[in-house]
Amino acid sequence: MGLSLTTADLTRLEAASRLLVSPLAAPSPEAWIREAGAAVRDLVGGESVVLQLSTSATPFLSDDAPDVVGGVLEVVEAVLSDGVRFSDPVTDLWNRLRREREIHTFSWDSNRHLVEAHDVSIDQGLLIDSLRRLGYHDFVGMVELTAEGESMVWVLQRRHGRFPVGEAALPLLGSILPSYRSGLATLGRLGAHRAALDAVSEPLAAFGPDGQELHRNPALVALLAGEPEAARLDAELRRLGAQARWLARSTARQDAPVDAERAVPTARGRYTLRTTVLPPGLFGSDPALLVTVAPPAGPTLPTPETVRERTGLTLREAEVARLLAEGLSNAQVSDRLFIAPATARRHTENVLGKLGIGTRAAVASALLAVA
Repeated sequence: MGLSLTTADLTRLEAASRLLVSPLAAPSPEAWIREAGAAVRDLVGGESVVLQLSTSATPFLSDDAPDVVGGVLEVVEAVLSDGVRFSDPVTDLWNRLRREREIHTFSWDSNRHLVEAHDVSIDQGLLIDSLRRLGYHDFVGMVELTAEGESMVWVLQRRHGRFPVGEAALPLLGSILPSYRSGLATLGRLGAHRAALDAVSEPLAAFGPDGQELHRNPALVALLAGEPEAARLDAELRRLGAQARWLARSTARQDAPVDAERAVPTARGRYTLRTTVLPPGLFGSDPALLVTVAPPAGPTLPTPETVRERTGLTLREAEVARLLAEGLSNAQVSDRLFIAPATARRHTENVLGKLGIGTRAAVASALLAVA
């Protein structure tokens, strides 16, 4: 059937599609599928969404229907490499038939027709019975098989036939199914690259050929969290990343641009952003950009051993003094040195007293003076 969509429908369609093709923009695969699943739920007008992600540590996820997850798990017999086996023969029959026929979008009614063509009533299903007991009488969804196993977005509605988009629900899911496939493929292909980037201590972000951010590592997240002018720095980061759009076009003309550098001054000092061209094949068939962020350079603080020798602090107090000079709070000092918060507070008081200063902000100057 042809789709007749309102402006609001088109906006939701675009939002769902954008999220589905951007798995590396989220902090984790689970965060991606939760956000994308919520957008799919809103697109078709469902009340809840249950998600299955083959790479997740748990078989099913849901932020708004944990009771359904519990009900599903009650009839799960085993999680297999290509999906889930149920102790419910009706659900197992449906799974077998849709896999054989390569069905990727489904609804309550399409499932009914599929199993009842084999003289089995959907009403005999344990999973359907569990849904009804929880107050759900309709659903639509989409499912895809990847190298890691099956993944699914399953949208629930309490009243049968009451999805606001009506019969357009399945065609709408069919229209975003390519985005879902692309997102899952990207996740499987680039998951290792995400882990590699996360292991790098230098703050950085990767951008695809459309200029969209693919991933930012924890070092960059932490840096921005501690920068009062993070919004400005982030805007410049994205502006550099957007160069990936013309990078792909210019490479096609064999006229690739050289790496770029941009200085971003803030109250804390001058950051240096540098772009590096990543070759085709690393993040897909097109070139990509890696943008690194070098924090403001400053005088080097003395080592804890030097501080101990020149100030009379104990070695532990010298370690605390170094962390205070870097701007860490007592709680952060406690976490970094694996000591109790009360111990960190006592060491801080000793540092201030022995250095003869009244504030934590003065620790860095005091240490630089003895460097």
